[in-house]
Amino acid sequence: MLLSGRFRTYLDILIVGSGARLFGLGSQFVVLLILSRILSKDSFGDMMTAFGFYRLAAAALGVGGSLVLLFHISRNPHDKDAEVKLHRYAAMLGAAASTVVALAGVVAAGPIASALDKPGLAVWFRDLAPFAIFSTLLIISTGALEGRSRVSTSIMLGEVVPNAVRIVLLPAVAWLHMPESYVAHAISVSVLVPWLFAGHRLWDRSVRGVTTWTRWEFSYCGKFVLATLLANQLGAVDIVVASVLFPSDVVADYAIAARVAALFGFFQLAMLKRFSPRAGRLIETGDLDGLRHEVELCRRLLIGCGALTIGGLLLVAPFLLPIFGNYASAQTFLIWLAIPTFVQSFYETSDRLLVMAGQASIALVLNGSSFFVLTTTPFITAAWLGAGSIPAAMILSALLFNPIVAARVQRMFAIRTINVWDAVLVGAGTVLLAGYALVGSPLAGIATCGVLAAVGICFFVSAMRWSQRRAEAGQPA
Repeated sequence: MLLSGRFRTYLDILIVGSGARLFGLGSQFVVLLILSRILSKDSFGDMMTAFGFYRLAAAALGVGGSLVLLFHISRNPHDKDAEVKLHRYAAMLGAAASTVVALAGVVAAGPIASALDKPGLAVWFRDLAPFAIFSTLLIISTGALEGRSRVSTSIMLGEVVPNAVRIVLLPAVAWLHMPESYVAHAISVSVLVPWLFAGHRLWDRSVRGVTTWTRWEFSYCGKFVLATLLANQLGAVDIVVASVLFPSDVVADYAIAARVAALFGFFQLAMLKRFSPRAGRLIETGDLDGLRHEVELCRRLLIGCGALTIGGLLLVAPFLLPIFGNYASAQTFLIWLAIPTFVQSFYETSDRLLVMAGQASIALVLNGSSFFVLTTTPFITAAWLGAGSIPAAMILSALLFNPIVAARVQRMFAIRTINVWDAVLVGAGTVLLAGYALVGSPLAGIATCGVLAAVGICFFVSAMRWSQRRAEAGQPA
């Protein structure tokens, strides 16, 4: 009974989707290892700065179109004609906008490098420009897949295949002693290949024409383009800020930590991708009771996954980071970056529910506020906190703005997504991780990871019991 209904659906996507992401995880570590060996530390820092800029632009432009597709397709997932026509128009807009960004990056490469006094940066800005275009198109295509609940395929093409292609191409670059520019070409090809597979329906001759967007779609997309631009702070905006404030070797340390920290939400992303189309469909049909259950079940699983993943990665970090080279000092950054992710895990369902309800303005205001904190406070606090001023800004944003999202969801749907016990856990987890970052001893690390593991197991068990009670009461589990 525990493995029936909605609970089993989430377990299935957790196993299948996360299995695909596990391959992507291993691939990503190998890619980072190869890059850290191919490039000098300064060159690696410059490459990550340019990559962060284009990655941020592609994420913003791609997510806007992707969410438009997800919003509509999830409400009527079997209408192939509507999906293809809408997808074509979104792809055309995404291609045009990302091309403008890529050309701007090429033209401004020299002035940007001169302004930051980093000559090597200009080369990476020029060579990585195609990555912005193909990455945007790939992200848009995943929205169509997820709207039809093809979450595993979306994860495979959006994350696994790009890293797999890089694993093949980057060693070839090193083996054949090719110029560093071929690293950029390999990265661009790594997103072109999966997009050709993800967007194959665009060329379906049985469906003719496109569906142009209305004013609402443009508004929804535009707000989320800006909101995503402001929200993509880990591994993107933060690296740009670090590049302005600190030397390239410090940027390289932070970049490694940020890339590893992005994996804290490893398992959560798979379940959110499953939650989104389900939430869209329940909102469309007006099934608020089903929506409340979906939110609560997903929320408990997300917190459990978040705590376990953070604990696991922090436990292996002292052995993992030195593999990349002289990056052991990145561990302190990694611990601090775990705090905003831990806090966010308690609010992920609230945030995604507002997205599927079409509440783009809320996301825009909150992400804008968080962006403002990240891009201003480090310039004030860097003199006292050093590079730690960047994760400190993220922690402050997470603690200040996430409760606003939960309050809005409660007003709209009468769904309470945070309670007193959750607030206590958020505070305790923040203090515990901060203590570990300050002390840095192996004993403190083991204790912290043990507590996080206990929290994760507790929430997984509570999700099981919640689902079981629903099933015993004769309600959908």
